Amino acid sequence: MNHPLKIVIVEDEPAAASQLQFLLGQIDTPVEIIHIIEGVEEGLAWFQENAMPDLILSDIQLSDGVSFEIYEQITLETPIIFTTAFDEYAIRAFKLNSIDYLLKPIDQEALTAAIQKFKNQQLYHYSQLQSLLAQQAFISKNYRQSFLVKFRDKLLPIKTEDFAFFYIDQGIVYGQLLDGKKYSLEFKLEDLEQQLDPAYFVRANRQFILSRDCVVTIESYPHSRVNIQTQPKAPSDIIISKEKVTWFKKWLANEITIKA
Repeated sequence: MNHPLKIVIVEDEPAAASQLQFLLGQIDTPVEIIHIIEGVEEGLAWFQENAMPDLILSDIQLSDGVSFEIYEQITLETPIIFTTAFDEYAIRAFKLNSIDYLLKPIDQEALTAAIQKFKNQQLYHYSQLQSLLAQQAFISKNYRQSFLVKFRDKLLPIKTEDFAFFYIDQGIVYGQLLDGKKYSLEFKLEDLEQQLDPAYFVRANRQFILSRDCVVTIESYPHSRVNIQTQPKAPSDIIISKEKVTWFKKWLANEITIKA
């Protein structure tokens, strides 16, 4: 590679981003940091408006979500080295265009080895990589099959498939059942997003996680967004952002596969 390695860093902690820049400056390969992205929304906008870099160094947990929300909505041909303090995202990371997964704190030796791995490997087109990954013997993730919810002085077992959607209202997360009942849950939406099978549940926006079975219609909404109508009816509008509309429609039509 004759030109400097063009790198985008996705990291919401300034100190961690600075440390990555310092470590990259110590490797033999010339590098050029062309941009530092701090959040999901910024990342979606940047990757849609700019040419892809040679390599992405990406944290997973960002201030406004997880970085997978970026990469699952763009046509991704650029390899990623994931950097994170947590290891529970490893399987999901390698379903994307990932070449390595570094746990924080990152040391010089690990980063240098990851860059060398990038330089040595043959880069696959995204569709080729997806086909290759489908043939690999990854350990399937065991998604949540049921919940125990509090109701008065009892605990009720409820199958996950009986939930229409999950949403947050004034700091409380609720699970809305297909039969119209709802219960408060002691979970964060971010935790539920990791526990629910993405083939059947999707994070529509910051407020809602929807099941495939609850969606009734998709209605046009200002600024190229859409409003999702559900059954049972949601307590507020479920607006899908312009950037996520195409991906959501493909997910609903079962045109993409994102199961682990």
